[in-house]
Order: sequence, then structure tokens, then C-alpha cells
Amino acid sequence: MKLLKAAALSVSVAALSAGAVSAAEIKFSYPVAQDSTMGQTVTKFAELVEEKTDGAVTVRQFPQAQIGNEIQSISSAQGGIVEMAVTTTAGLAAMVPEFNVFQLPFMFGSYEQLDKVSRSPVSQKILDKMEPNNLVGLCFWDYGFRNITNNKRPVTSLEDVQGLRIRTIQNKVYIDALSAMGMNPTPLPFPETFTALETGAIDGNEIANDVTRSTSFYEVQDYLTETQHFTTISVVYASKKFWDGLDASQQDAVRAACAESSDYNREIINASSGETLEFLKEKGMQIDTISAENLQAFRDAVKPVVEEVSAQLDQEIVTEFMAEIEASKSAN
Repeated sequence: MKLLKAAALSVSVAALSAGAVSAAEIKFSYPVAQDSTMGQTVTKFAELVEEKTDGAVTVRQFPQAQIGNEIQSISSAQGGIVEMAVTTTAGLAAMVPEFNVFQLPFMFGSYEQLDKVSRSPVSQKILDKMEPNNLVGLCFWDYGFRNITNNKRPVTSLEDVQGLRIRTIQNKVYIDALSAMGMNPTPLPFPETFTALETGAIDGNEIANDVTRSTSFYEVQDYLTETQHFTTISVVYASKKFWDGLDASQQDAVRAACAESSDYNREIINASSGETLEFLKEKGMQIDTISAENLQAFRDAVKPVVEEVSAQLDQEIVTEFMAEIEASKSAN
């Protein structure tokens, strides 16, 4: 089956590269459904790009990992097969380790904080580190904070997550942090997650609520706890080969569309968050929260991971990043 999937993917990518495609058409790859908040953001971006370039540049969407999952999309963009994609910072950290500052557990207390830091000069410095890898980092979008879902039991304390087999992203910070909290992290490609939950190969997931909804994970999950342990911030990036083929005004227009779409992304996440929880309740999920006291036990458990990861990164970047986080706290 895996060989068949790989073959199908190869055929799809080959067809894309060989097809009659305008030099100014952006094939945009992303892993979730078009009606999700991320899909809606890509649609908004497409509208803005066409508007700001007077139709000289257009966007063709490829949702639900049609032409590759996040890691495959990175490679396709590096090779110029796909012009643009959006990938979590967790997926990009193997290329640019400094993206791991965004993965540090319980680092952000609100979306306002996250927005201030991700729009700061130090975050732009991290984006700029993509260019030697034939990619151009443009802006940040996100899916919302990540929460724990599972089929075993309600989670309201650190004791409740002990031993749970939880699907996560193939990222060392994610894996180490979940392990430190007592879970059994199981990295899986996103398209394989639903079946793994349905068959009981894993007990649960750690993902944004909107994704739990848009991918119908509620059909195979009973409990959701708003742990908000990680952000699901993602990078919008372009193939350098494609980017260098745009003129300066087109590049400025695409950057402006990306930034404006980032604001739209936050608006729809905020607007839909309460309604999404109600939807998941109606579908039968039990929604739980964690008290401040119990949440502190989670924070304490991951402190060694935060210290270890921070020590391995560019210390100038880490210092500036932490200063931005402190400034964002005082601004709230």
C-alpha cells in the first residue's frame, strides 16, 4: 500500500512539473482541508495575490496533502516543483533549528503574545535562515494552540496523561516534551492519523481544535483537554527558484498578501474557537480544562527540555526571542 501511495505521489508531482503552467502561477501545497481555517486563509491569500498583482500572479490550491505531506512539500519547493507551501515550524526545524524556539512547550500564554513575537525582527531573522536552503520565508500563519485528545480517559492532571500513546509531529522537541510529561509520543504522517486512531494503534492526538474538527477526528476521539501545550505556528514560504523569477513589485505584492492573510488567519481562528468547541461537544466529545495548579505540574515537567533545547540554538537568537516574549507579556 505504501508503495502504491508513493507511486501515486510521484505521478502527481511529475504531472505538475510537466504540465503547461504559467510562470506566474503559484501551486500552493498544504496538508488540511480547504474549509479549515488554514484552507480559508490560503483562499484569502489567493484573492489578495491576484488583487495586488492585477492578475499577473495567481494561486492554485492543493489542500489535504494532495501533492505531498509537509516534509514532501519542503523538498518540492526546494526543487521548484511547488511554488509555495505552508509548513509547521516543527516540520522545518530539521532545516533551521532555530524554529524550535516556537516549539518550546507552554512558551506562549495567548494569541496576542504569539502574534507580537512572530511579527518581531528576531522572527524575521529566523525566516531569513531558510534562504540558503533554496526557500524564501514570507510570514507566519497558524492553526491555533495544540490540545490533547484521547480515547482512554478525561485528562485534568499530569497523572491522567501517563502512558497515553499520542500521535505527534516528527520533531525532537515535541517528542521530548511529551515524553517528559509521561506520554508515549508516536510520530506519524498527518494523513495516517485518522486510521491509527480508528484502529486503536494509538490512543490519542495532540493537535489544534480546528484540525480535530475539519478532519473529523471527533469521530474517533472521546476526550479533549485544552492543554495549549504547543503552538501550531506555521511558515508560509516560496521556492527560491520561483521567487527569483518574480519582479520586485510582484515580490512586494506577495509579501504584503502574506502579511494581510496572517491577520485574517488570526481573526477567523478567534472567531471560530468557541463555536468549534460547541461543535465538538455536540459530536460527543467531552471537553475538559486544567486548573492553574495542575497546569504548573505540566510546566515543571518540561523545564529540562526547554533548557536543553535553548542551549543548542543560536544564543543571540534565543536571547532576542526571550526578550520579545517578556516584552509581549508586559504589553498584554
